Amino acid sequence: MKFSIITINYNNCEGLRRTLESVVSQTFRDFEYIVIDGGSTDGSKELIEQYADRIDYWVSEPDKGIYNAMNKGIAVAKGVYCNFMNSGDSFVDSSVLDKLVKERLVSDIIVGRSRGVKVTGDRIDFVYVSNPPQNITAKYLFDHSLNHQACFIRTCLLKKNNYREDLKIVSDWAFFFDELILRDATYQCLDCIVCNYDTEGVSSNVDLEEERKLYFYTAFSKRMADFFYDRDELHEILYRWTPQCRHYKFITWMCLMINRLWKVKKNCRLG
Repeated sequence: MKFSIITINYNNCEGLRRTLESVVSQTFRDFEYIVIDGGSTDGSKELIEQYADRIDYWVSEPDKGIYNAMNKGIAVAKGVYCNFMNSGDSFVDSSVLDKLVKERLVSDIIVGRSRGVKVTGDRIDFVYVSNPPQNITAKYLFDHSLNHQACFIRTCLLKKNNYREDLKIVSDWAFFFDELILRDATYQCLDCIVCNYDTEGVSSNVDLEEERKLYFYTAFSKRMADFFYDRDELHEILYRWTPQCRHYKFITWMCLMINRLWKVKKNCRLG
């Protein structure tokens, strides 16, 4: 099976309806559809039941937040790649998966373009188009992220490195930083629009800086995290930290070693 499409939802019945319609209308059928509902009380569960014959796995029960729900979906996923098309978001048209399988999909993380939209009742206004970079860099991910609605991620990576549930908003960004920058996962950018992305979503209206800092101060030693937040010096290095950089492998290896040593030291203290 090529894809696992995962939708998480909590009390967003109308947004869920748009998402369900866009997924089940895909002309390419070699995918499984997984819906994780957080025990909604607004009619979402009844809506899911209406589509049950087009859904491979679903559950409606209380969860511990966005990433706990996404991890539940990952746990049952069987496709080669996972895509998270959460309630309110949708594929841009019914041929998206058909177009994707005609591409040479060999990378660990594959991303397309996405359209930011604002939904008012039955009206959908296009706000902007998000264009991911052709070559991913530490500098790009330090300042931005990739829209997970437009990403197809190898399921084995997600099962090995679940989304951190202590981060409420930026865990998908932290996953991308872990895999693409620290572990050098392969990356592929496609020149096609994959999805309509709801700009009124939770992460669109929150200041992410504090959670991003939390990621750096738990993933690295304090000295290394302080280094990341010395902006002038950091940006000079991150602009050059790309796979084409002469010292790219060494810098990545050094960060991994510092990270591992810090975790060993922390575990020794706790022991």
